[in-house]
Order: sequence, then C-alpha cells, then structure tokens
Amino acid sequence: MRQVDSGCRIVWRGSSVSRRLGLGVVVVAFMVNAAGLAVSGSVEGTTLPHDPLGAAAAARSAIGEAIFRAEWQPAPNVSQGVDGLGPLYNAVSCAACHGGPPREFEGRVLRLSRADGSPDPVYGLQLQDRAIPGLEAEGRLSITTQPRVVRLADGHEVKLSRPLPAIAEPAFGPPAADLVTSLRVPPPLDGLGFVAAIEDSDIRALADPDDSNGDGISGRAGEAVDPATGRRVLARFGWKASVATLAQQTAEALHLDMGISSPAILRAAGDCTAVQTACLTAPDGASPAAGGAEISGAEIDLLVAYLEGLPRPFRWVLITHSPEPVGARQFVEAGCSACHAPRLRAAAKDRAPPHVAGKDVALFSDLLLHDMGEGLADGRPEGDADGREWRTAPLWGVGLTKTVSDHTFLLHDGRARNVEEAILWHGGEAQGARDAYAALSAEERAALVAFVNSL
Repeated sequence: MRQVDSGCRIVWRGSSVSRRLGLGVVVVAFMVNAAGLAVSGSVEGTTLPHDPLGAAAAARSAIGEAIFRAEWQPAPNVSQGVDGLGPLYNAVSCAACHGGPPREFEGRVLRLSRADGSPDPVYGLQLQDRAIPGLEAEGRLSITTQPRVVRLADGHEVKLSRPLPAIAEPAFGPPAADLVTSLRVPPPLDGLGFVAAIEDSDIRALADPDDSNGDGISGRAGEAVDPATGRRVLARFGWKASVATLAQQTAEALHLDMGISSPAILRAAGDCTAVQTACLTAPDGASPAAGGAEISGAEIDLLVAYLEGLPRPFRWVLITHSPEPVGARQFVEAGCSACHAPRLRAAAKDRAPPHVAGKDVALFSDLLLHDMGEGLADGRPEGDADGREWRTAPLWGVGLTKTVSDHTFLLHDGRARNVEEAILWHGGEAQGARDAYAALSAEERAALVAFVNSL
C-alpha cells in the first residue's frame, strides 16, 4: 500500500525492502562463472558476487524494490496520486510477472498487432485478461499445442511442443482474421545494470549484417528512440531488441501490463482502444504530483535503480575436483558461441555506476538480432526486428531458472521445457549449431547442456 508522505512523495508499506543473505555455516564456497571457476574469497571476509551497492544507491534500490513489489489499486482509492490500476490489465504488480516461472497460463502475455506491427484497432497491442470492477476483460488467453518429434543422429527422440495461442471469449467481437499474435514470457531481470553498462560500440562490433565472413551468421544491432533524448540509439532490451533503456522498458511494462500511465506514456486508460468506451471513461489515478500521470518520473527512476542494482546470476557450489571441459568445448565447436558471445565488459567508471564499472559481463549473448528460422518465427515485426528475428537470449543464470512440473519455460514463449528443447528449436542463422548439437553423442550432448546450466 502507498501513502503520501510530505518528505518523499510516497511511503511504501507492507513490503520488505531489504536484502539479507543468511550464510549459516559455510565450509567452502566457490562461484561458477562463465570463465570456468572463480574463487569468490576465503570463508572469512568472503567477497560476495552480488557487487554490493554504495549506501545511497542501496537506499534508492530498496525504495525501488518496494515499488516493484507493491500491488496497485483501481482508482479512486486512498488519495490522489497513489492508484490507477487498469482499467484493463494483466498484473497488479511488477513482481507478479517477474516473481518466478509462469504456472500454466499465468505470467505469459499475448502481444497483438496487425501485419505491419501497428496496434490492433480493437484489442490494441496486448490482450488484457483482467479488468477493474465494473468492466469486462478483453478475453482469456487460450493455448493449444502442436506436438513434434525430433530424431537425433544416434536415434534418440525428443518430443517438442509448439504453443498456439488464441483469444478465448473475446469481449469485443471475434479477432480479425489477420491479427498477428506472439506469446511472451517475462524476461529474466538478473544483472540488468551490467547489461545497461556495456558500451554500445562493443555490441556493434559484434554485428555482421552482411555476413562478410561467410559463416552464415549476420547479427545486426537493433535501434530505438530513447524517449528521454529523442535520439535513435542502440536497443539492447526486450525479446526483439526494441527497447533502448531500462526507463523505457519500465514505462512500457507499466503501460501494457498494468495500465499505469507515466510521464513517458501519458495514457491513463492503458492499452484501451477507441471501441472500448467504458475503459476510456473509467476513473484514473493521474495526479499533479506525478506530472499528470499515475506514476511519476521520480518513481520510474527508483524502479530503474532497483533493476540496475540486481546482482548478476551466480550459484554457490562445493568444489571437489576440476570441472570437465568437454561441455565448454562442445559449446564452442558446435558454433553456439558465435551468437552467445561468452564475455563482454561494462564501461569504465566514468560511464557506469561504481558497482558495475569495468567488470566482466559473462552474459553469453551478443545482444544482436538474428533470424532464428521459421520454427521460432512469430510473424510480428517489433522495432527493427522482423517476424523471424530475435535478440540473442542471454544464457547466464539459465541453470538457476525455477521449474514448474519439470518445465523451465525457456525461449520467448516458454515452449522449451529444458535447454535441449531450446537448442532443437533453433533455425535460420542458428541451424548449423542446432544440427551440430543433434549430431553429438548422448554423452557429448549431456556435457554441453550441463555447461549451459552451469552459466
């Protein structure tokens, strides 16, 4: 719950805003990272891998975390400037989508558009399956599946399943025949401050849009307009590298997922369209204190501070012997590292926050757009990306992904239950790497998958 405070516009209650690490009794702790093994420190005075923030940054991050976890209410609620959920929405808080893997259909959203990427005139850019009291949701997300069996070189068979999303119980008439849909899962948030701090020039240096080296891989940089400056810059966020900054990504998520307006997107009715008249005339939570929006620019900045302060993925393990290098070698020899670039580096301290500056970013992604083939195509352009292109998904932290009924919901729509299935869905520029994996022995495949899960 949010309450107005005279010193800082709002006070957030009912949320834990501190991070605590209970170490208990530690015998030996090491961190496995992209380079192999890195000793994180002795038991006494252990250097924790979450790159601790300075006092001021930690305070801003803590407030941002409270905003991230707070549940919004429909307007009018407690007082001016502290409400405005919806009128149509998918979630009541940021944490509702990013708090773990989706359970059945929860946590997945359906992006919509016409063939040219413009909003659908009836249902907008996203299916909102929830509504404030007195209004009707746009419909319900329905998912059927299309099974497929892949036989590998040694005869092993893998059962794949492609999700086929649709709008069930549409509230505003049958969807248009040419409506383009794209099912999405929330992207991981770990280490976003490190991703934001990578130099644009380092990312662009990995691009080869004309495939000048003839290796069949032609990654290119996505670009987007930074709302804060009006300049077209490198876009590194979003499944299709269509978002320039964390502030932009935050504002767009609040707009589409929760119907919350901000100074960057002054639409109190969220994604409602002209035909949804009840939605357009519903009360909103816009206030002068928030610059005529439902959340202020200062609060967006605090949310960004929280996202920038999130640690890089890491895991603590007990080490009894040197790791087997077979999986890492197979990863490179199969061609996976051509797109999943093992290591980038954050900018120097004069261009990046202190807790990030100059540090390795073991992202295992080039953050570029690649044609991933017909199997993963959604047919929906977004930003600079066409219907077959996706930004290389970072692999760090994949092994830490929570599972529901042995399903890790990998890839943009959560179709892959595990790393092997994700690999076998690759096509287009990644077809060679996918085929190389399929040709490996069972032991070699297991080693490659184990390597990916160790990142």
